[in-house]
Amino acid sequence: MKKILIVFSIIIGFTNCQLVDVLEQDPMYELDLENAITSPKMAELALNGAYSYLPSTSTNYLFAALSGSFMSGAMLRQDFVTSGNAIYYSERYLNTLSYSSFGDGEWSDDYNIIKNVNYLLTSLEGINDSEFEKGRKEEIVGECHFLVALAYFRLLRQFGEYWDESSNYGVLVRDEIPSVANAVKARTTVAKSYEEIFNHLEIALAQAPAYTTPTRASVQAAKALKAVVLFYQGKYSEAAVAADEAITSVNPLDPSYSNVFTNTETSKEVIFCRAFSTDEASDVSYLMEKASGASGLWGPTESYMNLIEGDPRKTLVTENKNVTYNGVTYNVNTVKKIYRPNDGVPVIFLRTAELYLIKAEALARSNSSIADAWAPIKELRGRVGSTNLTEPATRDELMDEIFKEWWIEMAFENWHEWFAVQRFDRLLEMNQSLAEQLEDEQEKDEENNTASFVEAFMQKLETRKIYNIPTGEINANSICEQNPGY
Repeated sequence: MKKILIVFSIIIGFTNCQLVDVLEQDPMYELDLENAITSPKMAELALNGAYSYLPSTSTNYLFAALSGSFMSGAMLRQDFVTSGNAIYYSERYLNTLSYSSFGDGEWSDDYNIIKNVNYLLTSLEGINDSEFEKGRKEEIVGECHFLVALAYFRLLRQFGEYWDESSNYGVLVRDEIPSVANAVKARTTVAKSYEEIFNHLEIALAQAPAYTTPTRASVQAAKALKAVVLFYQGKYSEAAVAADEAITSVNPLDPSYSNVFTNTETSKEVIFCRAFSTDEASDVSYLMEKASGASGLWGPTESYMNLIEGDPRKTLVTENKNVTYNGVTYNVNTVKKIYRPNDGVPVIFLRTAELYLIKAEALARSNSSIADAWAPIKELRGRVGSTNLTEPATRDELMDEIFKEWWIEMAFENWHEWFAVQRFDRLLEMNQSLAEQLEDEQEKDEENNTASFVEAFMQKLETRKIYNIPTGEINANSICEQNPGY
């Protein structure tokens, strides 16, 4: 993928620039499309270049997979690391939500996907359909629109107030070839952001190819993403229907839970993922080795271990082992779910199990029967041989079991735990670092006979649901409004 991206960058004559760099260029920066992507072969190469911007570097992969785990309280660096960094500086700030600019890499990657797709779609207009294999041009267009829909959705969840359609804090919609003239642009509303995502999804649903591999966009991936977007939009009745439709059209659950992670690129359960080529695998494997099984410098928290205790997935997700650090040996829990020795662990964006969880929660939140909402959870647990299959007696018990299943089934993959603690309002329960901070703020209030410290702390939790817009964007784009609280 790195080689493809380099070649593609040379072909179209631009590099991965920050917006501030764009503004400093002369008008000659603008691309002469007539001499850029002019054949089906070059179009395929350009499409691969767009795919390669999915979390691509080892650092960006690490953040995409595990930042939400730290923030939610599912992962921490081990207690024996008492100073400095075990792996990376973010580990000391993410769990306390004291972050700034940690999302820059994801912002850049997603907007590079959008930018590259804009170039490609414009270029495709100048290539005759007859030059492609039958139907292939249409498929490329479908794949492009899926990638853009995914990129905008990721941006909305990470940087926008995705839970409130009335909010003005949506995404920057960049649907044109980048130029000096359109570089400065305001954010759109959350409602308009969702509209933009669905517009791209509709094209993907109509034109994307059928599923052949999880590393390429497909109509099945578009159906799954539509269910996910409806779910985060809060349209639970529609999300339940869309999830059910997607489940019937995608491959079923893998009979082996562990196979999803040890053989991600071939597991039929994985609907869409970002895999790594041989020349990239070593970088990714090195950081995953540090973060999970081999070194154990990071590991699951007590909150997570309490939830997964007694579940058959415990031994598939975690491992108890001896770890030597600074000459001392410690017995700790590590995460082995995300580590494949000497290999690049793919980023899983969509898999069938997530659709089961969306169906269950969406049904529960739209007042369907307990039995109907429980059925997907029962199937997920049955897949791994769990004996905890008794239907909940009350809706509160049902919601508790659905929350647990999000954490047990989907943790350490792609922020699922973080979004779950937000929806279920269980952040302070699961994130013990934040719970301890709250106690400190309460003591300050008692000492000073005020409520201001706790109020400020709770406001911080509200604003830290999302990342700040990167400083480079704010500095260069004078009308792009920063998120509240930053």
